[in-house]
Amino acid sequence: MSNLSNTVCKETVAYNRPIRYFRYQSRHLKTTRIPPANWLAIGLIAVISVYIVQSLWNITSTTRFGEIDFTGYWSATYLLHNGENPYSVELMGTVQRLQAHSTLGVTLMAWNPPFLFVFLLPLAWLPFTIAKFVWLVINILTVTTAGWLLTQLYLPAENPRLKLIFLIFAIGFPAVLAGLYMGQVTFLVLGGLVACMSLIKKEQWFWAGAALIFTTVKPHIVILPVIYLLVYMARRRQFKGWLGLASAGLACIIILFTFRSDVLYDLLGETMITRVNWATSTIGGLVSYLGVSEKARYLIVLFLPLPFLLASYPEKINLELSVALLTLITVPTTIFGWSYDQAVLLIPIAQVFHWLVRLKYKLPILISIAGATALNYYQRLVTINEVYYVWIPLFWLLLFCIIWYKISLVENHAGQKL
Repeated sequence: MSNLSNTVCKETVAYNRPIRYFRYQSRHLKTTRIPPANWLAIGLIAVISVYIVQSLWNITSTTRFGEIDFTGYWSATYLLHNGENPYSVELMGTVQRLQAHSTLGVTLMAWNPPFLFVFLLPLAWLPFTIAKFVWLVINILTVTTAGWLLTQLYLPAENPRLKLIFLIFAIGFPAVLAGLYMGQVTFLVLGGLVACMSLIKKEQWFWAGAALIFTTVKPHIVILPVIYLLVYMARRRQFKGWLGLASAGLACIIILFTFRSDVLYDLLGETMITRVNWATSTIGGLVSYLGVSEKARYLIVLFLPLPFLLASYPEKINLELSVALLTLITVPTTIFGWSYDQAVLLIPIAQVFHWLVRLKYKLPILISIAGATALNYYQRLVTINEVYYVWIPLFWLLLFCIIWYKISLVENHAGQKL
């Protein structure tokens, strides 16, 4: 009889155990219920997001916003998607007339490395207007994400107001707005470089290297910081980063050859006839425009040892400062670069924002930044000559060096007191 009672008790306990667990879970869920105020905030964000998306669609479907340069990128990707030569001037002109319905009167080419077409390949299945809208949304999200990552890398966590100010400045930066209007791919470069830095700080070396694949769409505008990051990985014996970049590159090559096996021949065959002596927003572009010399275009060659030097002394100049400095040097000294490519200057600008917190007398610096930004906006309204935008990276380089010098004085003075 006692055995039967024990059996019944055990079965009762076993039966009641899931019931008690369910009751515990129910009570736990009640305590984690989202408050009504949070639901209100979520609803408000959803309504604003829908309004923004609708507004962006209206803009892209009725104007040329996000279209001009994107026409060339999409046409080349469309040709690759159909197994055709993405660097053929004749085929590009045909696609732009019949598919993109371009009325510009000129054929826009995409002389970028072919990896760009891999990243844009999903858009080749979409009609041009829808693809243009999707690309604008992607660009806005890329800039916003890159700006947020820069606040994590450079700005103090205890100052959320400064982070918000930087994000607003980043989205409203004239080069960013110009890039969005043109439908540029520069933001892939910015996003890839910033993502690499962020992943290195988290010691996710493989993915950090893989993120650098996005810089290959315009390697010339970030060549010095990319070399630095690769050397930085090598000196720490973190060759997983190199493996990540190689793996991403191999995946892109396989995709390219899947759609067109002659794509590398197309690149070498067509780009050999293109001009590279464009009058762009670089020191070399300005010197060439003035008719002085074409040799200044290769000024960046003089700075190639600098990434190796900085990577050798990370305890004196850390990763964030090194990448910011090298980006500032690359933009005005590279072979060629357009004014919207200056969007990558957001990296050194984040470093400047970080230093501003530590400066006692920051009003003159703030006035100079506001004045330069206002002048940049005005210049966008009155001129289209790319050469005259070269002063922008030079201004930020000068400001960067002045603040760095002031911060060094403050730190040396504090060290002497200690």
